[in-house]
Amino acid sequence: DNPYTEALKADANKTPKYDKQEAIYDGLLAEIDEAIALIDEAETGPEGDVVYNGDMAAWKKFANSLKMRLALRIVDRNAAQSEFEAAYNSGAFESNDDNALLHYGEFPSGNPIYYNRYVSGRNDYCASDVFLDSTLTPLNDPRRPCFFRPASATGLWIGEVYGLTEANGAQTPNSRISQRSLLTLSATLPGIFMDYAQVEFMIAEAAERGWAVTGSAEDHYNQGITASISFWTELNGTPASGADIAAYLAQPDVNYQTAAGDWKQKIGVQKWIAL
Repeated sequence: DNPYTEALKADANKTPKYDKQEAIYDGLLAEIDEAIALIDEAETGPEGDVVYNGDMAAWKKFANSLKMRLALRIVDRNAAQSEFEAAYNSGAFESNDDNALLHYGEFPSGNPIYYNRYVSGRNDYCASDVFLDSTLTPLNDPRRPCFFRPASATGLWIGEVYGLTEANGAQTPNSRISQRSLLTLSATLPGIFMDYAQVEFMIAEAAERGWAVTGSAEDHYNQGITASISFWTELNGTPASGADIAAYLAQPDVNYQTAAGDWKQKIGVQKWIAL
């Protein structure tokens, strides 16, 4: 539970009531519908729009995509199918060109992670062994060099075990732990509010639930992976080829027909990597 209906009214109410989660989600869905109704795609949006540069059609796609995500958050407790299908039919993200990105610039308008690392001096932005050693490396994931770099001491890809000291994860000339890549520490790394890959994984889930979406769960699962790999490798300046992506998808631990677990695990693991 959280303050919602009485929140952000400090002058009038310094002790807002706590609303139930159900009421909050119902309210958020209603707010999104209100916002969508206000959008005039024929008009230019506000000046200074650092996400879509005033493209209101793009904002509408973002709103529908966000509505789909909210619906899936409550799907096992509330009847959210109609909300999801309405947003899907109204038009969500269709490619990486639709990604909702906060575009940072150079100093002093850069990504906060850059300032944490290079201005504040925090140097323990390292990989975890769960993500790197147990996931990206065994899968020969093309996104690995987009996210991380080899350990400076050995040139090997090694993640840090959870629970070790900050010093153990620090970037030093003799570090034995893989650090964040230069891309993910750069001032111009965009902030991702939502991307096309997330939408495709959501549609894959909807297909598995038997909802009214076109295409199979497997097709949307593959498109979600493809979108994520394409986005990150292009951002890193080394676009993955179609053959590279096909090879990744063909691996038994990635292939939708052979990967471990039920559909929730298959989609969930790849959505986790993409996020």
